[in-house]
Amino acid sequence: MRTNALWTHLWNLKAPTSGLEDFRLDGRRADGWVLAFDDAGQPYRLHYSLEFEKGWEPRTFSARVRDAHGSRTLALKRDSHLDWSDGEGNKLLELSGCLDLDLWPTPFTNSPSIWRLYLAQGECREIEAVFIEAPQLSVRRMRQAYTRLDQHHYLYQNLDGSGFEAVLTLGNDGLVERYPRFFLRQ
Repeated sequence: MRTNALWTHLWNLKAPTSGLEDFRLDGRRADGWVLAFDDAGQPYRLHYSLEFEKGWEPRTFSARVRDAHGSRTLALKRDSHLDWSDGEGNKLLELSGCLDLDLWPTPFTNSPSIWRLYLAQGECREIEAVFIEAPQLSVRRMRQAYTRLDQHHYLYQNLDGSGFEAVLTLGNDGLVERYPRFFLRQ
């Protein structure tokens, strides 16, 4: 699979303009370049790379953020026992067992979870995801659920107590095209 996407970021009303992501998927390797704004409307740049195994299970992740506070990097790796470690090889026990990865702010990381789950229409499944939030590059475990509504629509639910949910629209290539109030593919 080789594809490119361009997403506009819609969520931040404090930003002087919408953010933008230029994305490329080449086989099982994804790269994204994001120009976004934090919650205070301050700009930052994010570059991330993800490598996946055959079943769309993330194997490695790296990111670099640059903003007014400087640069930050993050590297994560998952082994065959579903144990995660950081770039220095330190085990991250709080992430043990997570098979998915969700990076904010990109709609791309919803797609591999959907592909991996291969849900029948009406089927719902809960997952445990490594959740990474930029621009801080903070990492935590998050419970999520996906329900297949039809061929192109999936209900995403954050099960961490926030009650957040959204109906995601996927294109023919399986990438998120519309994430209401947050992202729109151009």
